[in-house]
Amino acid sequence: MQMHIYNQKKRIKIILIQIVILLLTIYFRLPYNSLFIKSESLIYPLCCLLCGLIIWYFWSWYYLTKSLFSPYLLFMLSAFLFNGGQAFLKAFNLNEDEILNVFEFSFSADTINDTLFLVIIGLSSFHLGALISLNQKKDKYYKSKIEENELLNSKSTYRVGTYLLRISFFPAVYVFGTSVLTVLSSGYSGLYENWGSGISGTPDILAAFLVPASLFLLAGSKENLKSRRISATIILIYVMTRLFTGQRNQAVMVLTSFAWLWHHSVRAIPGTLILTIGSLITFVLLPLIAVTRNSSSEDRLSINYLIESFSDIENPLIAPIWEMGGSMLTVAHTIELVPTYRNFQWGQDYLYALLTLVPNLWGARHPTIARGLAEKWLVQEVNPYFAYHGGTYGFTFIAEAYLNFGWIGAPIALGVIGFLFAKLISWAVAYKEPAKMAMVASYLSFFLFYARAESAFIVRSLVWYSVLPYLWVLAIKKSMSKKMTK
Repeated sequence: MQMHIYNQKKRIKIILIQIVILLLTIYFRLPYNSLFIKSESLIYPLCCLLCGLIIWYFWSWYYLTKSLFSPYLLFMLSAFLFNGGQAFLKAFNLNEDEILNVFEFSFSADTINDTLFLVIIGLSSFHLGALISLNQKKDKYYKSKIEENELLNSKSTYRVGTYLLRISFFPAVYVFGTSVLTVLSSGYSGLYENWGSGISGTPDILAAFLVPASLFLLAGSKENLKSRRISATIILIYVMTRLFTGQRNQAVMVLTSFAWLWHHSVRAIPGTLILTIGSLITFVLLPLIAVTRNSSSEDRLSINYLIESFSDIENPLIAPIWEMGGSMLTVAHTIELVPTYRNFQWGQDYLYALLTLVPNLWGARHPTIARGLAEKWLVQEVNPYFAYHGGTYGFTFIAEAYLNFGWIGAPIALGVIGFLFAKLISWAVAYKEPAKMAMVASYLSFFLFYARAESAFIVRSLVWYSVLPYLWVLAIKKSMSKKMTK
């Protein structure tokens, strides 16, 4: 087991460059309306700037960590696609429509520029916080202790995986079975017709442990080929079920997390294989599901219909980026509505997100739901008809930061979030300890969704499905260690 020791001189240099980038962006944003520059002429340069910065984010992270297939870069890629996908298409002239001309909405040039500035400043702040967190020091004593107890660590992690599998298996069968039947009878939209009564009922809570179960099994498998096969089978069935029901995000996030854990804990996956499978999923499978998930059950099971539907997609290489980039409209709408029509929340959304740690077992509306999620508020404001029928445009972590703290506080909030996320990763993967690796993989399977969601959807996943299983491993390891010393 090896950990990367960051060169402090290189790290400080990269941080200083990132600070300069952030300050220049903020400085230029403040007076640009008073300059002799037409708003329309500023859109394209900002799109190019955002695309250039994402290359810088990836290179600077790799330069310091020597890792490309990392949870941080996976999230950064997700954040860029959902918050800046439209800018990417604009920068390379791949989109005939104007940027943010999605879902029958159109925005003024000033709003588009403000949106691009906020995304650039938000991602730059997030990255700065992450870079600052990279201050890992070598601890030879801790490393030797882990190596001495490597077998015990693996056994404890494996045992927690088996316990979680017993807890989640039957609830998962019920939840997934219900979802499949609902989709076959009512289509994808039927899954959300009754959504909103809580976060979430008992079966959903228990079923969600299925993914951590398989990941902890895999991390604790050591040389146990059987447990690896069980873990892979569970993930395969989970992913195929989610794809069939049209829940693409859940499927892709779990598959990505499993691949990352396998790559770093079992055997390295060739980069060409990762790129090939990733491309097939992104540019073939995801666009196909998007156009067929509301079809009837007969059509969904027809190969000819699926082939015909895919051939009708105008440009499958552009369609998924265009669709993902559509989440950028939540940032634009939030800038237009706040604080003109709604006051800044000053952290209330984050506080109510913490309440999701308390499960909704009493049947009434969860307090977080009763107060109102940001995504529900937004769709109600901009498209009441769509909201009435259960529709939503989602939200993004950048829009949430602005909704709570505005232009001044949003970069600070996002910098803190970036720092905490990267700190968790560097702490967990430093020595590739099985339980910590499983914890990060489990959280990653939920956290990637944060790129196009609000905190209320990811706080519980950190504690319930990541931290608690890890603490369970520690308790079992301590118990086993005492028995061994007797």
